[in-house]
Amino acid sequence: MIAVTPWSHPIHLDDETVKAGTMEVRDIAQGFAGALFISLPLLFTMEMWQIARTIPDVVLLGFLVVSLIFNRLFLQFAGFRCKEWQRSRWWDALVTIGIGAVASTVTLYMAGVINTDIDTHLAIKTIALETVPTSMGAAVAVNQLGGGDSGSDDSGMSRDLGVIVGTVLGAFLFSFNIAPTMETRVIVQMQNWWQTGATFVLSIGVSYLMVSVAQFSERDMSKRKVINAAWLEALVSYLFAFFISMMLLWVFQYSTPMDPLEVWLPQTIVLAYVTTLGGAAGRLIL
Repeated sequence: MIAVTPWSHPIHLDDETVKAGTMEVRDIAQGFAGALFISLPLLFTMEMWQIARTIPDVVLLGFLVVSLIFNRLFLQFAGFRCKEWQRSRWWDALVTIGIGAVASTVTLYMAGVINTDIDTHLAIKTIALETVPTSMGAAVAVNQLGGGDSGSDDSGMSRDLGVIVGTVLGAFLFSFNIAPTMETRVIVQMQNWWQTGATFVLSIGVSYLMVSVAQFSERDMSKRKVINAAWLEALVSYLFAFFISMMLLWVFQYSTPMDPLEVWLPQTIVLAYVTTLGGAAGRLIL
């Protein structure tokens, strides 16, 4: 049973008292702003519009389900709801999907990408594909735009699992700005084999550098049971970033592991450089 707070119910927030409805509008506005803040470049990316024409419906539906789960995990750490008592995280994850869909629809319509003259099925697919990054932007609105309280201290996860989840979420969110574009394929065509190998080594090195050497935040390795060394964290995180890269390249139809090794592996290594950076940022922020 869902409890509903009356619109006019007084809410005490810091040094002010506001109506519950006003707080709800404020939260939705923050989510909408976060959706555009994160994903506006993708709303204006031609590759996203073209991919929407060819991506299978079942793959797109599965991608939306994955984004719902990822949004739920983002909200486990910090989301657009600013107080603990407001959080019903699965419901909020659905709300972020709705915010993303609205933000995508309005922006695509204003940009002329969708209109009443194009096929309805194509318009829905375009909106659905763009909803994935916009909904994630809504889910992390407070972290990106300030003013919220992170839930990382009480996320209920072990420190080892937190490393993995932070890597996956950060990698997925950060690399989404690159994965749908042609740049990964273009870079691979310009590289030779040793440059691809150097990219692999650099990815792990930069991950280690950002989290363990630069020391942007205090980290206590003694509270971990498995991933209790900086070099092990870098390797494990790269492994997850690598698989995230494979998944995104498959979803956006650039390559799959069923292709020849010389086709999919270099593209995955190049994109994994981006996902690894995102994973390192995710471990620091979330």
